[in-house]
Amino acid sequence: MLRKILAITFILILSVAGAVSVAGAAESFKFVIIEPGQPGTSADAQPVMDSLAEYVSEKLGKPATGVYFNELEPALKYLDENKPIWGICGLTFFTSYSDKYIMTPVASTLPQGLDKDVWRILAPSDGPDSVKEIKGTVFGSMLYTPESRKILFKKDEAENQLVIEGTSRPLSKLRWVNKGKAAGVCLNAVQYSVLSGSDRFSGVKVVYESGKLPNSPVVWFGKVTDDSFRLQAILLDMKDDPAAASLLKLLQTNGFGPADKELK
Repeated sequence: MLRKILAITFILILSVAGAVSVAGAAESFKFVIIEPGQPGTSADAQPVMDSLAEYVSEKLGKPATGVYFNELEPALKYLDENKPIWGICGLTFFTSYSDKYIMTPVASTLPQGLDKDVWRILAPSDGPDSVKEIKGTVFGSMLYTPESRKILFKKDEAENQLVIEGTSRPLSKLRWVNKGKAAGVCLNAVQYSVLSGSDRFSGVKVVYESGKLPNSPVVWFGKVTDDSFRLQAILLDMKDDPAAASLLKLLQTNGFGPADKELK
């Protein structure tokens, strides 16, 4: 009889421990920010991840942790080995891997307050006037997967012969264009706005503009839940929350808007 009681007690202990473990895992609000091609290192960005985790934790009442990747392969390895709940990723990454990692957009970033992005190809001022005439490689921080070509040109198949290559140093590549060492560089709307009034821009011209593109989306991994809508509400309210002002500057966005309908 005593042996039976001990056995039952042991089973109950295991059951409770298992339930606590599962509950603890469910309570963890792990997130990831993936922006391949951006400068810096994951270590440089960790304080920003910690600040965002602290903010989200306080609003949700759940512990949160976050990591940052600006290189493609480490990001893919992380997603293969971990199960984050939500994240922010660049448009090229989303387009390339949304099906594989089951990413659903729940909000969008608003860098410099812009609700849309535009990619522009710049070539030497005395060079070709069309991308069809460019001979050589065009570099861009977003041009690291084949899908980026489809984003850039959409249905313009004639332009798809252009040679493109990803880079984490698009501004350096712009200097290459000025010196005749590169055929062109592709800049997003923020990069273009920063450079358009500078001396670096004097020796180049815009030869192609994409259509209006979605900004980096906030994504939910897996099946959308009530927590995803809670997160969405927190993010949409951040631009009006004085306590979030410094954090938004660190994240380089004026706030968050609704998910871009193009990505649904």
